[in-house]
Amino acid sequence: MCNYFLGATILVLVALTMTFWIFLFKVAYQRKISHQALDMAEGRFRLLDDMLLTLDVGIWAYDFATRSIQNTSLAFHKITGYSHHDFAGGLSWETLIHPEDMALFRSLVDKLRQGDAVHTEYRIIHADGDVRWVQVKMIPTLNDAGQMIRTDGIAVDITTRFRMEEALYDITECKKMEQALKESMNRYRRLVELSPIAIAVCKDRKLMYVNPAGLRILGAAGPENILGTDPWDWVLDPYEEWARKRLRQLIRTGEVVAEELSIRRVDGERVDVVATALYDAESDTIEVFFEDITARKSAERALMESDRINRHILDIAPVAMFLHSDFSYIYANPAGLSLLGITDIAQLDGTSFQDVIPSDQLEFVTSEVEHVYASGNTSELAGNKLIRLDGTIIDIEAITTPIPYIGHHTALTIIRDVTQQKQAERERIAAERLVRESEDLYFRLQMSLDQFSSDLFGMVKISELNARIVQEIKKVLGTDQVSLIQINHHSLQIKIQGGHKEPPQGVIRAIHSCGPGHIPFCKLFEMCDGYFVKIGEMNGDSSIVCIGGDVPLLLIQAQKIWLETITRYASVLYDNFRVIEDLTRELEKLGSSQQIMPLWLLRLMLHLSENERKRLSQDLHDAALQEQIIWYRKLNQITSDHELPEDLRPQLEEIEQGLLDVIYQIRITCNELRPPLLKEEGLERSLEALFEFTQLRTNYSIQFDCSNFDDDISDDHLIGLYRIVQELLANATKHSNATEVRLRLSTQSDEVNLSYEDNGIGIDPSQQSDQFNSMGIGGMKERVRSMNGKIQFDSSDSGGLAVYISITAR
Repeated sequence: MCNYFLGATILVLVALTMTFWIFLFKVAYQRKISHQALDMAEGRFRLLDDMLLTLDVGIWAYDFATRSIQNTSLAFHKITGYSHHDFAGGLSWETLIHPEDMALFRSLVDKLRQGDAVHTEYRIIHADGDVRWVQVKMIPTLNDAGQMIRTDGIAVDITTRFRMEEALYDITECKKMEQALKESMNRYRRLVELSPIAIAVCKDRKLMYVNPAGLRILGAAGPENILGTDPWDWVLDPYEEWARKRLRQLIRTGEVVAEELSIRRVDGERVDVVATALYDAESDTIEVFFEDITARKSAERALMESDRINRHILDIAPVAMFLHSDFSYIYANPAGLSLLGITDIAQLDGTSFQDVIPSDQLEFVTSEVEHVYASGNTSELAGNKLIRLDGTIIDIEAITTPIPYIGHHTALTIIRDVTQQKQAERERIAAERLVRESEDLYFRLQMSLDQFSSDLFGMVKISELNARIVQEIKKVLGTDQVSLIQINHHSLQIKIQGGHKEPPQGVIRAIHSCGPGHIPFCKLFEMCDGYFVKIGEMNGDSSIVCIGGDVPLLLIQAQKIWLETITRYASVLYDNFRVIEDLTRELEKLGSSQQIMPLWLLRLMLHLSENERKRLSQDLHDAALQEQIIWYRKLNQITSDHELPEDLRPQLEEIEQGLLDVIYQIRITCNELRPPLLKEEGLERSLEALFEFTQLRTNYSIQFDCSNFDDDISDDHLIGLYRIVQELLANATKHSNATEVRLRLSTQSDEVNLSYEDNGIGIDPSQQSDQFNSMGIGGMKERVRSMNGKIQFDSSDSGGLAVYISITAR
């Protein structure tokens, strides 16, 4: 039994031992398997970590309880430059995040606290201080209370990509800059090529470049004709060498100023230019800018010549002329100095023409001149008095016209001494009073004077005056021995102007003895064989009436007074003829020399022309038109009569229609001569009426734009613009063959602009001058010039005419 228990015990011990060893083996085997799995997992983790390190993808976790970064991968250490020990030592996020991106990071933390994953890019500071760009994705872990306890994240280093993008952006920007620079260079090249100012570049006194404008001025067919030449070779009358060196020094210091030079073109012609130069220190070149001023210089020379001629006309003018501004003298011609009784214009310094006006007329004259200053209109011819330097008061006739282009409140006053005429008028009145004392004689003499003076108004030639005075003296004195002679002051040569062919010899000797130029006007001299009286003087010749034989009627004082009176009439007319012929002669000289008419004279001529148009329009309206209307009404009454024979009615109705056409034509003529209500209705309404009437007679349409026009212009400008539009429409009707005409009237600042365009045949450039003359544009130019304006004509090869006009508003 003991053996059985022993055996059983041993057997149990063996079984337990076997079980223990099996257990130990199993535990050892499982541990081995666990170690192998752990080694394998660690291998896989290290492989993943190595792969992430290769890809620069870092993994990390942030524990909010410890406020520390944990579980960092090798790639994360590489990206940040900090080791595991640095993070274990409490390295904070603030150390890593770039200060400029801290606000962005804090906004990301706010999203994480709300349980939202974030994906963004920001900058970090590497441990060595370098700035790195990372792409980060962070996933938060929240507890049951919704509080964030942990954040896991992946960080990818995108610094290389970002820098490549920056480099690519820089390259793109560089390309854009290069393209912009190229476009800018092309733009500036076009600007230089298209510049109307000639530009040349030279280096070491050799031309390297000349733009097309320079080639045109130099007359070169191409750059090859002038490149490489010395710029000084083109200059006429060049500087001395020392002056050239000094000029080059001034150019290099930037102190050179524009200067006028004369250069010789390729074809040898002379051209005037204004030139300046700039030095380019970077390329050591000199840039020369020059402009053709040949036309301007020619115009200046022509203007100077015109001024000289105008001054000469003023100097030799027989009437006194005074240029004044704000009542102070600026200039007086010799006739004006003589009128005042002074010899030197310096004596006028500090004086005003108000000083020579009598006090009783000062207010009237001052108001008239102020009106001319303010309105810009020429005054009416008026009679006044003037005080000479010696205190003598003389009678004058004066007219004042504005000269605004010289300066504000500037005008020219033309004065004629009419003292003798006034004295003659007073003596005539006295003579008439004496003549009336004898009823029969004085009545006859009075009738003679009246008839003679009436006949004088219609005379326009001296020959008519000569014949009429001889005829009247013969008639009244009852003698045929009346001669009118003309005798030269120097040669004493005599010409018979009318009447008896043989004047009394005693009278001729007395005239020679006295000297024709020293004989007083309108005074009767008695000789042994007759009488003589001087009636006029012109161009160094005296006109004298000689009466031969014994004339009993001249023993009567009334007859003597009558003779002196009638000769004073003739003397006054002689003076007028003399002034008219002098002015006509000067105008003919001005026309023959092809010089520009003085502006004051042009305005005066246009003013007289408009007055004549106004008078003619009024005469037509008040006389011819009213007569036609009266006869039309009478004819209309006849045709309305039922007893009128039927065979006469068609003829009378035809005449009646013809009278209506004549009335209509007269009205049209009156309207064209003087536009009705131009001042009352204004320019805009008057032009619209003109366009409506024109389109009834023409085949073209008219488009008119005046939306930007201010009607506040002077009366002279008002009628001037209306006349210009009339002429443009007349030209369109006669010459253009246009179907459309466009006119635009506008006001800009102190200018009035008028533009005209049509689609007609235009103007042939080769025959432009002849066409301008045939189209009457010369008169249009003169009218524009009278208003201080500018006019420009443009016509292309494809047809059409454009006219641009600009005038001062006042």
